[in-house]
Amino acid sequence: MKKIAIAAVLSAFAATPAIAGDVYFGANLGQNKIDVSTVKASTTYGVLGGYAFNNNIAAEVAYTDLGSAERNFSPDKLTGNVISIAAVGSLPLSKDFSLFAKLGYAQSKIEVPGISETKSDLTYGVGAQYNATNSVGIRLGYDSFKVGTSNTKDSALITIGAVFKL
Repeated sequence: MKKIAIAAVLSAFAATPAIAGDVYFGANLGQNKIDVSTVKASTTYGVLGGYAFNNNIAAEVAYTDLGSAERNFSPDKLTGNVISIAAVGSLPLSKDFSLFAKLGYAQSKIEVPGISETKSDLTYGVGAQYNATNSVGIRLGYDSFKVGTSNTKDSALITIGAVFKL
């Protein structure tokens, strides 16, 4: 059911050029830290797509690879990914600079050899965007996800990226 909902949203984004508004896509790179003292931070990357209804409201879907985190007590690494959908509220502070906040739903998958856990929960994020041109923006963001099922933990992402308006 969740995959069908995400596919429907992606299809809606693909069909939006006929509607007034801005379709955008982007990529980001950053660092993930899971709230477990024995797990080190990992490098992450992600892709996103969205539809801005106006200057203040958008809907966004994203895929984030949480990277491969080393653990203090084991040679086995922890890997994972997150698929999310969120409402994005923006507060333009000038023509080229705005703050944003996200609230949505995310499904995370964390794996170590022999164990795989999937968690679905609320997600949130905040950030800032500088529009270098009318079609290119640079973002700095913070996102929070819940990961794991037997022992749920917070996963915090700090990223820098670019978004491109179509």
